[in-house]
Amino acid sequence: MAPSKYAGILRWLGTVLAAAALALFAYRARRAFIPFFLAIGIGYIISPLVRMAELRGAPRVAAIFTAYVLVAAVIGFSLAFVLPPLAMQLDEIVSLFTRDPAVDGLAADWWRRLGFQPDGAASRLAAAAVDRAEIYISEVARAAGRAVSGLTSQLFSILLAPVIAFYLTRDVDDIRDRFASWLPPASRQRIMNMVADIDRALAGWVRGQVIVCTFVGVATGISLAVMGVRYALPIGFLSGVLEIIPYFGPVFAMIPAVLLAAQKSTLTAVIAAAAFVTIQQVESVVVSPKIVGECVGLHPLVVIGALLVGGTLFGVVGILLAVPVTAVLLILGQRLLVDSGR
Repeated sequence: MAPSKYAGILRWLGTVLAAAALALFAYRARRAFIPFFLAIGIGYIISPLVRMAELRGAPRVAAIFTAYVLVAAVIGFSLAFVLPPLAMQLDEIVSLFTRDPAVDGLAADWWRRLGFQPDGAASRLAAAAVDRAEIYISEVARAAGRAVSGLTSQLFSILLAPVIAFYLTRDVDDIRDRFASWLPPASRQRIMNMVADIDRALAGWVRGQVIVCTFVGVATGISLAVMGVRYALPIGFLSGVLEIIPYFGPVFAMIPAVLLAAQKSTLTAVIAAAAFVTIQQVESVVVSPKIVGECVGLHPLVVIGALLVGGTLFGVVGILLAVPVTAVLLILGQRLLVDSGR
C-alpha cells in the first residue's frame, strides 16, 4: 500500500478519534453548556429587535440594551405576577386529582348527564379511562410544579445566559469571521454556507416556537377563563409548553382541560374541546406557516419519526430536541450528498 494511502487512513482515524473524544468531553461537561445553549436561544429571540434598532441608526450595543430592557420587562412581569399563582395552582391540581372524592365519580356522572344507563362493563371501562386520565394529569402537574420550583436550582445558568448572549450578539460578525479564517480556503465557502443554513433553520425554529407557544398558551388560558373553568392559568401554561411537541402535545394538554371543564358541566367540556380544536386549527393553518414558514421544512412523517426515535432514546429531552436536531442532520446530509455528487 502506498504511503499516501497510509497517511489518508491515519488522518481518517485521527479525525474519528478526535470527534469521539470531543463528543465524550461534551457529554461529561454537558451541564456547563446549559448557559451557552440558553444564550444562543436568547440571541435568536432578541436578534430581530436588535436589527430593527440598528436599521433606525442605533449602535449595536444600544440596540442590544434596548432589546434586553423589553425582554427583562416581560420576564419580570411573569416572575412577579404569573409564577407564584402558577406554582400554587399546580399544587392544587395535584391535590384535586389525587384526593378529591368528587373526581372519582366523574365518569358515572357524565353518563347520567347524557341520559345513559351503562351496564357494568361500560361503566367500569369509562371509570378506568377517567382514572388513567386522572393519574396522567396529576403526574404532569407534579412534574410541571417541580420544573417551576426547579428554576431556582439553575439560577446561576439563568443569570449567566444573558451575559453570554450579549457578547454573542455584539460580536457575532467577528466570531463568524474568526471561525471562517480557521477553515481551509478550498472548502471555506461551502462550510460557511452550511453553517448559515443551520443557523437559519435553528433561528426559525426557536423564534417560531416562542411565538406559537405563547399564542397557544394565552389563547387557551383566556378561553378557559371566559368559560369559567378552574385553573385556566396552569392549563394555559401547560398547553403552551406542550405545544413544543408537534401533533402529540396539544392532545396531552386537552385532556386535563376537558376533565376540569366537565366538573362544571358536560356542555362546558364540549365547548372546551371545541375551543382547543379551533385554537389548534388557527395555529396550524395561520400562525405556524406565517411565523416558522419554510425555515425548518420537515415533512410531517419525518417529524413523527423523529419524535418517536428521540423519545425512545433520550426521553423527554429527546422529544423536545427531536425537530431541530433532525433539521440540522438533514441539512448536513443534503450538503454532503450535493458535494459528493460533484
